[in-house]
Amino acid sequence: MTPSRIRRNWRAAAVATVALAGIALTGCANSETPAGGNDAERLHIGVFIPANSNAYLQAEETAAEQVAEDLGIDVTVITSDWDSQAQNAAFELAKQRGTYDAWVVNAISPAEQCDTILDAAESGIPVIIAVTAICGDDGYTEGTIAFVGEQNRAGYDKWFEHINANSSNGELAVITGPALDFVTNTTTAAAEAALPSTNGLELASVQNTDYLTETAYAAAQTFLQSNPKLVAIASNYSGMTRGVVEAVEQSGKDVTVYDSNGDSWTKEQIEAGAIAAALPGMPFTDIRLSLESLVAHLNGEEVETVINPLDSLTFPGAPIITADNVAEWTPEY
Repeated sequence: MTPSRIRRNWRAAAVATVALAGIALTGCANSETPAGGNDAERLHIGVFIPANSNAYLQAEETAAEQVAEDLGIDVTVITSDWDSQAQNAAFELAKQRGTYDAWVVNAISPAEQCDTILDAAESGIPVIIAVTAICGDDGYTEGTIAFVGEQNRAGYDKWFEHINANSSNGELAVITGPALDFVTNTTTAAAEAALPSTNGLELASVQNTDYLTETAYAAAQTFLQSNPKLVAIASNYSGMTRGVVEAVEQSGKDVTVYDSNGDSWTKEQIEAGAIAAALPGMPFTDIRLSLESLVAHLNGEEVETVINPLDSLTFPGAPIITADNVAEWTPEY
């Protein structure tokens, strides 16, 4: 795809009027008939994501661009700077104007935005939910086409199962994102269900943050300085885990670090021994599978209602990444 094929159209300009960023991504032509037919009939899918402020979300944007080209469709990525009201405004504008043939939605506040998203689905817009399940569900929500994501309860149960099996007697601190965030709620529920464990590991506390490295660093410092029983810290985003690793190394204490939403930095840290294990982040696959599933649905094909990218990892030990299998893992961002 050449830079000239990445454009802002009038739809993105309209979205900008409600203080949102829209990036229109047009798939390049090939010798086969595109999934949406000729240019006048091409499928146009809106991909709503919280922001593009970190590497994970930037990987979602990259996926939208590349998959649009692969499938011969048009995709517009709409970001909302972590403002759920702004994202709701984007939903309403797109619904009223019929801007897109279908939506992929990574909601900012999944429970709060439930009704708005389902109203769009009930109006006839095919909607796939990606990454963060909505309406208090752990996966598929009735009325939508499917849920695509690895950050659900099943994944985090496996994460804490591994932590329990590989941690000594003591306490575990968990660092996660903002309150009301789906991943935060899922991580917290999995931690509270898993601990205390049969081998004596107990939950010290769950600390909400804003997903920033410096905030996680400060939280980890507090845990390390105030809790003599601390044996491990689990962080559910690699951007935060950077701060945790730094704090643990500076403390000189023998505290094990676990990561989730692992990226290329995570792989380096597992290889170096600074991180014991991680769940991988799969933002590219989340968006790829979402768009592929929408195209299949719009072409009259049946799609699964729950699609977990972790199921595509087939190497030994997957989906948990450790020193034993890290060489076989290719990070997505």
